[in-house]
Amino acid sequence: MEITLATLPNYLRQRPKMTRSFEQGATFRIEEIGDGNLNTVYRVSDATHTEHSIVLKHAPPYIKILGPDYPLSIERLTFEARALELYARFANDTVPTQYDFDPEAAVIAMEDLRDAHVLRDDLINGTVDTTIAEQIGRFMGAAHSRTYINNIDSATAEHYKQQFANTTMQAITADYVFTFPFTEHETNFWTPGLEPEIQRLKADTDFLEQAEHLKQIFLTAQQGITHGDLHTGSVLVQDNTAKVIDAEFAFYGPVGFDLGLYWANYLLAHFAHQDNQRVQSALKTAIGQTWQTYTTTFEMTDTELKTQTLENIFHEAVGFAGLEILRRLMGAAHVKDIENILDISQKLRAEKAALQFGITLVKQHNAFSDVAAIIAML
Repeated sequence: MEITLATLPNYLRQRPKMTRSFEQGATFRIEEIGDGNLNTVYRVSDATHTEHSIVLKHAPPYIKILGPDYPLSIERLTFEARALELYARFANDTVPTQYDFDPEAAVIAMEDLRDAHVLRDDLINGTVDTTIAEQIGRFMGAAHSRTYINNIDSATAEHYKQQFANTTMQAITADYVFTFPFTEHETNFWTPGLEPEIQRLKADTDFLEQAEHLKQIFLTAQQGITHGDLHTGSVLVQDNTAKVIDAEFAFYGPVGFDLGLYWANYLLAHFAHQDNQRVQSALKTAIGQTWQTYTTTFEMTDTELKTQTLENIFHEAVGFAGLEILRRLMGAAHVKDIENILDISQKLRAEKAALQFGITLVKQHNAFSDVAAIIAML
């Protein structure tokens, strides 16, 4: 079932639970919001009492940005609904409240964070709030440790593996993060002038071996509930409070992938602000704070096992961060932090520095002793 602006009013009248905060018989005011590639997002308000509003997220049976010729299972929203429920339980107040979920129509009704803004936009504007980094570190530490394979019994682990066997979305990530950017693929693009570095990278056998190794970890390691798309565009900020959104990629996998993606997008912001030491310094602090908060929040009764577990998570996260940086420079999905640099020479300078940094993270991900060693390279 596909929901559109035209069909939404009738759909909502048949699903009163979604608008239970509205007055009975309310007239709906509906607008499409968001700029996601996969799904459509609507704000629904009570036309008379506009303070009453919800957000509806709908998964059409195809990739929204590409159209019906590119089918994609609507089950992706089922995984997001499950993730929202789990995060609300284990990492309280870090996700929007979920009011209702309709799996047949692939619609989630959730809290409207109408006054919030995207973290990435803050970073682009040079605003770096380290308390947000702490909150995201705490979010990951709580969600990961509460579902971590060594912290739960076998029955619970098996339940999570079945509930979050999100193989379709996992395969998309494997292609677009680990494979396509480093091959001759039609979706790849880059700034003119970056070609020599990219061709050298594609011929670097050491790099390609490490990338394949990390890809296999991504596809096979079953450690805990992993958001799967946790970057600075997936965090909404309001009044120094962070809310994590867009969990349709959630799966039971290597939890360091979340850390890697989040770090990588802070690092891309760092390279974008190449001439602003104040912002770069704050971003370094934020990267370190994320890890510090993560490690203190990550609970495990066996101290020695916790140390070993966090060391493994850290090393995998470093490699994943490198691949995320690289795919944002030469793959299908770039970031505004870099793309908004209008001066081509400045943009190339930022991209070349980020590219070399990403390569180092991938090739040497097991060699870094701690997050301070990564920050010291910047």
